Amino acid sequence: MRDSIYPITQRFFTWFSRPLLLVGLLASIPAFYLLLAGETEFFRKSGHAMYALSAVLIAVDVYLQWIKNRYQRRRHGKIALDAIIIFGCLFSSLPTAADWGIVEWLLRLALCAAIVLRIATLVLQHMKPSHLVQVIVLALLMLTTAGAGFYWLEPNVHSYANGVWLAFTTVATVGYGDIVPSTPASKIFAVFIVLLGYAMFSIVTANIAALFVGEDEKMLERELHADIRTLSREVAALREELRSRDAIFAQMQEQLGQRSGSR
Repeated sequence: MRDSIYPITQRFFTWFSRPLLLVGLLASIPAFYLLLAGETEFFRKSGHAMYALSAVLIAVDVYLQWIKNRYQRRRHGKIALDAIIIFGCLFSSLPTAADWGIVEWLLRLALCAAIVLRIATLVLQHMKPSHLVQVIVLALLMLTTAGAGFYWLEPNVHSYANGVWLAFTTVATVGYGDIVPSTPASKIFAVFIVLLGYAMFSIVTANIAALFVGEDEKMLERELHADIRTLSREVAALREELRSRDAIFAQMQEQLGQRSGSR
């Protein structure tokens, strides 16, 4: 059992084989909110620095991947998306005004969408029905992290527990209305949490359904194997019967040959 679980877990965490890309993508998320919600010059400078760090980490990872897979065309699409994110992070690392214009808003939101898409292609593609436990752990990690984000960004959230509750109601799209995002930063954060939540919980429910289907398939496979074994035994018995008949016929022919020779 332990030997069968370990390869499954190992295959699930193959996305962690690119830690530079993962850290670079994750670092760009607080960088965006440091620029958006930061009211001091220190916050804005920290956001620009984190964007620069993200660009450097992703650029190093892309270079290593290009060296490793330069003769394989199937990865060029993802490398192109990585290049777009790198240039977006580089431009975001440049000093800007505290108030964003419409064009800057659109460009920054487009960069956030590209980053979320890249995280999805990096992590979600490795989620399979056999990874249900790992997917649930990842979903819980996302909820706890989103709770911390709402606790930081939303002034109506006065405790971390309320932040986790707002994250859960946002992901589940329940909409009780007891706590709602009220600032632009928390509203944008809620949008991306909803998108990630749809993907995450859809995979969880799909994995649960696939487990039931898999059990039915295993039962049918066991019945099929039992039928095949029964058929193999019947074929073996038939062959043995044919061999015994051939031996009897050969013996009868030999006796007839001996009698005709004696005459």
